[in-house]
Amino acid sequence: MRRLEALAVAVLLAALPLGGTPAAAQPAREHLGLVASLGGEFTGPQADYVQRVGDRMAQAAGMRQRCIFTVLNSEVVNAFTAPPGCYVYITRGLLSIMNSEAELAAVLGHELGHVTAKHAQRQEQAEALSGLAAALIGAATKSDLAGGIAGRVGKLGTLSYSRNQEYEADSLALRFLPMAGYAPEGLTRVLDGLRREDAFNAQTTGQGGASTPAWARTHPLTGDRIQRAEAQAARIAFAEDLALGDRAFLAALDGMPFGDDPGQGLVRGGSFVHPALRIRFDAPQGFALSNTPQAVRVAGPQGMLAEFAPGQAPASQLEAYAAAVMRGIIRQGRHELGQAQRTTINGMPAVVLPARALSSGRPVDLTVVAYAAGGNQVYHFVSMAPAGQAGVFDGMYESFRRLSDRDAEAVGGRRIAVVTVRPGDTAETMAARMPPERDRAARFLMLNNLRPDEPLAPGAQVKIVTEGRR
Repeated sequence: MRRLEALAVAVLLAALPLGGTPAAAQPAREHLGLVASLGGEFTGPQADYVQRVGDRMAQAAGMRQRCIFTVLNSEVVNAFTAPPGCYVYITRGLLSIMNSEAELAAVLGHELGHVTAKHAQRQEQAEALSGLAAALIGAATKSDLAGGIAGRVGKLGTLSYSRNQEYEADSLALRFLPMAGYAPEGLTRVLDGLRREDAFNAQTTGQGGASTPAWARTHPLTGDRIQRAEAQAARIAFAEDLALGDRAFLAALDGMPFGDDPGQGLVRGGSFVHPALRIRFDAPQGFALSNTPQAVRVAGPQGMLAEFAPGQAPASQLEAYAAAVMRGIIRQGRHELGQAQRTTINGMPAVVLPARALSSGRPVDLTVVAYAAGGNQVYHFVSMAPAGQAGVFDGMYESFRRLSDRDAEAVGGRRIAVVTVRPGDTAETMAARMPPERDRAARFLMLNNLRPDEPLAPGAQVKIVTEGRR
């Protein structure tokens, strides 16, 4: 969850020229809007590094137009293009699981392959991200109240390419890599890394592959595709001194934020903490938290959902604000609106507004809880639970509180740290240096694309995750 981004984007869009060359301005406008909707742009030194590698690959691809390579400030693992023009996007999440410059070049080369082959134009049912987002954000109706609450969760990706288009983009990337001075092995290594990341997520979430990762949704990661790339790479004749660029890449990655960005708020276990906004709340036991640019989603059993988001309203208008949020969820659906109740929660004026409505023909309880946090700053929860079970969220409402300056300063994000392997180091000893989680050793192996039985060579460099400010 971010603050002030919408205003900043509006200012930037307004500054773009409207007269003279509207066609030229349109791609830049769409680029700014897309970046804002997907977590914002990451502008650290890694972004400059990505642009340099991208320029090198664009030259090898024979691009006549300038290509913009943007790092999105998102932990989701993905990369994609957004027509028109040559705009290539890659997430912090994808950078974090790579281990060489050739892998980065391969991903950028693959996306440039889509651009040079004009796949977006050839895709008969291609859907731009703005259209996809609009479909996901559909307004709640009397038969789809759940969609109204959950539909605002953004998903990364623009076009869903066909299998043959993915093959063609891989083949083009394999052609571009040697021309740019990179070993074709970069493509096979990054595909293998993506496969391992998918397996790690299935293992640690217990979903057994039921949740399709963003990369695979937009770039189907089939076994046939990986084998095909490996066979093509093996047939390519190239100079033996072509680079993988392991150390250069790791040096560039060192210190990059990992996972949630503190500037967007952090999910820590069952709590959401936003050190910049000085706020915190705790989800109900057994519920999952998901932080998006627009809101924090809270999902539980039996389809129980909640969202937490910021807003603007004077404290004197808190009831009207809560009613407006409720109207945005219910729209024209059948409902019974309860009586708004004024209260105080952790020193903040608050309003609780209940309602009973129908979702897919079943009665559900909706609740809006709005807090006046000072000035015109307002925060709110909106929740949905089966009729009679709305009380499951009561503890979450009561847990919302301000953080002291001292507590906020103590909250640090996580970062990638590149360290040198010492004699006797193993995956387990390296993982012990990382923040606690259920299977740190598996995460360490995934981040470094290592097999469980693969020994660590003294003097080699590996990635670990560290906690706190750099």
